[in-house]
Amino acid sequence: MNQSFFMGLFFFLSGYFTPNSYDRKDPMLFIRERFIRLGIPIIFYIFLLSPIIQFMILESKTFTFWQFYKTKILSFESIDIGPLWFVEALLIFNFIYFIVRIVRKEPSTYKQKSFPRVRTLFITAFSLGIIVFFRMVFPVGKTLMGLQLGYFPPYILLFVAGIIANRQNWLRDIPTKIVRNWVRILLFISPLLPLGLILVPEGKLEGGLNLLALIYAMWEPFVGIDISIALLAGFRKYMNHTNLFTRKLSDTTYTVYIIHPLNIVGYSLIVYSVSFHPLLKFGIVGTIGTITCFVVAIAICKIPYAKRVL
Repeated sequence: MNQSFFMGLFFFLSGYFTPNSYDRKDPMLFIRERFIRLGIPIIFYIFLLSPIIQFMILESKTFTFWQFYKTKILSFESIDIGPLWFVEALLIFNFIYFIVRIVRKEPSTYKQKSFPRVRTLFITAFSLGIIVFFRMVFPVGKTLMGLQLGYFPPYILLFVAGIIANRQNWLRDIPTKIVRNWVRILLFISPLLPLGLILVPEGKLEGGLNLLALIYAMWEPFVGIDISIALLAGFRKYMNHTNLFTRKLSDTTYTVYIIHPLNIVGYSLIVYSVSFHPLLKFGIVGTIGTITCFVVAIAICKIPYAKRVL
């Protein structure tokens, strides 16, 4: 359920804010800042945070850190981009957007179109499900440069949809009727995957020409679009405000995203051998880890020149 919408919605929002960022700057300044803000954190994670995390989990009893770093990292044997695959993908998407804007002469005005109708969204979700089903070359779990390309058809579509939504001002007025209709669709669609897992024991969910993979491929875009529309409409109506505290958190969320694996893994290792119920461990690590991430991120952002990247 989470996979169906949360990264896709991030790509949609990233696409939504990209045109304004480009329009405010000279094209070369835009792409240079993208390489600074996206490229530097990738290098920082690959060559500092990821090695520390790998050493904490796997190698601390076998090697010294320098031995591990020299044999595994400097030899490129154990390079891991972790959750910054999202930043890597955004860097690629932004570079493509930069090229398109350079080559294509855009009109100064845009013909305004209303928010997509239920039928349009339904056809889009159905077509996307068919495309996702034929991901045998890159099934779920198979990566290329840290990217699970089997998940990328909706990511690409939603990034482009975010750009269009910005130009058409779709988020200023999401029709209530469309939200209600898609919530009804969500209530109908959601149980289909669990039922498929029960009724179709044969097959591989992660991909291939089998019924279970087809159910998953068709289920995911419908649920993802459903939840995304509901969240966008709900937050616009009920949470479209800010204060000093939330602005402070907002200013540091990118830093939190970069450093959170080290915090979460560290706390997880601490409570690993404690005989608590797993859900209690989850609550402890989640709560303390979140607070620690934001405290550390606020401190990092006060370092001179850090905000230029973060």
